[in-house]
Amino acid sequence: MLEILDKTILFLLCSTLYLHHYNTIYVLLPMILMIIGSCFCTYFENRKLLRFGTFFYAILSTIHPHFLFYMPLQLYDIFLTQEQKYSLIYLIPLFFYSGDLPSGFYAWIFIFCLLSFTSKGKKDRILELSHEYYTYQDTAKELEISLEEKNRRLIQNQDDKIHLATLQERNRIAKEIHDNTGHLLSRSLLQIGALMIITKDKVLLENLKVLKDSLSVGMDNIRSSIHNLHDESVDLYASINTLVKEFTFCPITFDYHLKNTPTTQLKYFFLWTIKESLSNVTKHSNATKVSIVLMEHPIMYQLIITNNGNSILDENMYLSDGIGLRTMRERTHAFKGIFQVSTEKGFRIFITIPIKNEEVVNNESTCD
Repeated sequence: MLEILDKTILFLLCSTLYLHHYNTIYVLLPMILMIIGSCFCTYFENRKLLRFGTFFYAILSTIHPHFLFYMPLQLYDIFLTQEQKYSLIYLIPLFFYSGDLPSGFYAWIFIFCLLSFTSKGKKDRILELSHEYYTYQDTAKELEISLEEKNRRLIQNQDDKIHLATLQERNRIAKEIHDNTGHLLSRSLLQIGALMIITKDKVLLENLKVLKDSLSVGMDNIRSSIHNLHDESVDLYASINTLVKEFTFCPITFDYHLKNTPTTQLKYFFLWTIKESLSNVTKHSNATKVSIVLMEHPIMYQLIITNNGNSILDENMYLSDGIGLRTMRERTHAFKGIFQVSTEKGFRIFITIPIKNEEVVNNESTCD
């Protein structure tokens, strides 16, 4: 936009000077040719085109001196470029028509060329500053995005630490209740049972029975609370990560992509399956690389355990009669899931569990 404005001003100045000295119908030809050439140079911005335009208009100026009036407009495109050295070619028509040009021509052309050079320098400087501004703006935006991402990670890490500390505290409370209150109630129930055996007083016996029943109900409630606290204290990612760190047989990778927390039974199932699979790799495989992927889709969970080794056992026997794999298949089916095993290019276990059917019907699916 700045270049168009500069060229428009230069064209008007050069045309004013030109029309001041010449006022015939032929003055339209240089004006039209200069407008076309200037538009081409502005639109294409090609070095070869600039060079060609410079030589072309220098030749036209040599043929007809009227084109010299628009020399500042033509030189605007090559000023402050590598092609500006070709501007010296205009010295030929200037010297050739030195005696035929109107008085004051050289002074005005010099002023207009100086204005052209100054305008071009101002335009280039503005473009350079604009480029630097947008560069700084992009850099600032990238830094802002980077800082937001780091801040998000810090908050996520802090939340994870708080969550892990909460789970550990729940587990500690559950153990303390089990070791202290649970043992006291158990001992009290045993003592009441012993008193009920040796007492002869029917009224006291009835009261002891009521007391025993109340303590039994309290004991059951405590056991249920302890069980819930302990189950809720199991962090699936941390538990799997612990198994991965403890696995030293060969290099192992672990990818975890769960947004929601599975049910307690399903968490224990995933933990048991991964633990059993790593144990099978150690005992029955010559693998040099193991991969564990646990991901969540809109309607299902997927667990993929892969190693690049070959089973030492007979493949058919391992697939059909292996107790570990058979148990994995049964427990997967208990979750209404799909269990697949592949032995191509290594050994892979692929388990899919529908999210809507992740409840386990019976306790046989709970993994210790």
